[in-house]
Amino acid sequence: MTTILSTHVEVYLFRRQKRRVEFLLLRRAASRRTLPGVWQPVTGKRNTRERMLAAAMREVREETGFKPGRWWALETMTLYPDVAGDRIVALPLFAAEVAATARVKLSREHDDAKWVTAGAAAKLVLWESQRRGLEAVRREVLGEQRLANALEIST
Repeated sequence: MTTILSTHVEVYLFRRQKRRVEFLLLRRAASRRTLPGVWQPVTGKRNTRERMLAAAMREVREETGFKPGRWWALETMTLYPDVAGDRIVALPLFAAEVAATARVKLSREHDDAKWVTAGAAAKLVLWESQRRGLEAVRREVLGEQRLANALEIST
């Protein structure tokens, strides 16, 4: 029987620059065994029994040095098949806002970072699910204020 499992989290970090919103993408280091050189949002594995928000906050801190003041749990999530494990993996998506002047402190996992518009980010990421994640942030957090208020998390 196929099971559903949640092993990872994904966080879309953004900042507001005057009237423009920019998203942070990180490039996986060339030394990485899987997907070297791929641009991605903050993505990471949950520790055993770690709550999903705690994992998201830890991954953001480890990969960027940021401690965002505002967080949202997106309605949208990513599902993908793990054929070898005969399971469906559910990936919760989060958004977090950082200060316009925040400076990225890269971990060894990544060798570059860039702030880009949602359109530019959509062209850089590998997975269609990440393009849907970017659109979800635009729609659920940056769009209708009532929805954004309902999805915002108190940390």
